[in-house]
Amino acid sequence: MSNRAHSPPGLPVVGSVTKLARDPLRYLSGVQEAYGGQYPLVRLDPPGGQSVSVVLDASLVHDILADRDRFARPGTGADQQRRQGLLTSAGTLWEQQRSVLDPEFVGPRLSEYAEVAADTVETMLAGWPADGRIDLVSELSTMTMRVITRTLFSQDTTREQSRTVEEALSAVADEFEPDITDFLLPDRLQPGPSAAFEAANETLDTVARGFVDDHLEVEDPPQDMITALMEAKRDPAVDLSENELIDEAVLFMTAGQETTALTVTYAFHWLSTHPEARQRVADEARRTLDGDPPDWETLSELTYTEKVVRETLRLTPAAWNITRVTREPTTLAGVELPADEPLLLSTYAHHRDGRVWDAPETFDPDRWGETASRADDSYFPFGAGPRVCIGRQIALTEAQFALTHVLQQYSVETVPDSLSFQPGVTLRPEGAVRARVHERAPKSD
Repeated sequence: MSNRAHSPPGLPVVGSVTKLARDPLRYLSGVQEAYGGQYPLVRLDPPGGQSVSVVLDASLVHDILADRDRFARPGTGADQQRRQGLLTSAGTLWEQQRSVLDPEFVGPRLSEYAEVAADTVETMLAGWPADGRIDLVSELSTMTMRVITRTLFSQDTTREQSRTVEEALSAVADEFEPDITDFLLPDRLQPGPSAAFEAANETLDTVARGFVDDHLEVEDPPQDMITALMEAKRDPAVDLSENELIDEAVLFMTAGQETTALTVTYAFHWLSTHPEARQRVADEARRTLDGDPPDWETLSELTYTEKVVRETLRLTPAAWNITRVTREPTTLAGVELPADEPLLLSTYAHHRDGRVWDAPETFDPDRWGETASRADDSYFPFGAGPRVCIGRQIALTEAQFALTHVLQQYSVETVPDSLSFQPGVTLRPEGAVRARVHERAPKSD
């Protein structure tokens, strides 16, 4: 027997979607807190518009993410069907891509990436003033893009290239800001992609094409992600599109740059507002590293820094929301849903659920050694199931290395001490995040 999904109260005609579109973080967190203990999901159903189900039960989130037969990753609005990389593809194509790329993110490759990450952070710090202000997001975006291109494409990136990608991503993010028309208008009446969005995508294609062409033009390209895809395309059993190399390069270049840069930016923000935690990271870095860069061997000793990264991902996950759609009419937690029903799985809201987390709004890295479990269903900063983020270990390592390496040499304090967010494709800050940096005195013998 199926039950009708509960619908939160809202305004006449448009229901709750105005609240969702105006402030999705606040609305989804409020719905999670108000109804999470009562209903596995609630439904927003504006008359004449697209109904949306918000999944409140954490175990149900994992069931959905694990069930690729009933639930699919949707086309992302204006970018639907534009790319066929690992992030956006489905079915057999996705399985082929994942099998080709998995070896690039495990085993010995990780220690190689760790070495590149440490060297890249060192280069970034060499350009910092001994005492002054920096644009933190810009600095970290350049650093993370250099790590991605050096490890996966075997090529370095200039600051100009990084800024070009950063500006294009900003234009893409503007396209995906929640809007009331997303929910009230049927698909056939939704506006098409803007000229700014199309130009941004062309820019990203151009940058990625340069990396791919450099591989295609040499007889013996380096063994990396692009080369692995090139070799896979020669296998008649692997059906990859002609644009696969560029699509994949764009997706890894952009996702790898932005999400990790945001994570480290938010970690510095939380540490700036909790100076005792910042001092513990600095002390751990100086004690463990003794003036040297971090490496794969010392990673396991950076235990408090790991807690800081995990707590940052809990409070401010770059991937703040995951969306799935029903492939066909189905029943979910006793509720009948039609085909093509969007399901919102809000990482941000689940990570702040007061039924799960003690003092959920409080930044407390020590919870990861006491009351919290890494396996808790309510914690999924990298997604879950078969499509869990393939680069999650690189992202965690890079974030830990950046924090320890920087705080070993510099004091960093973000300005201002409060942040506002622009939720779109990722959880971006509104405006620049600047930081006061001051070089520490060398450790005395």
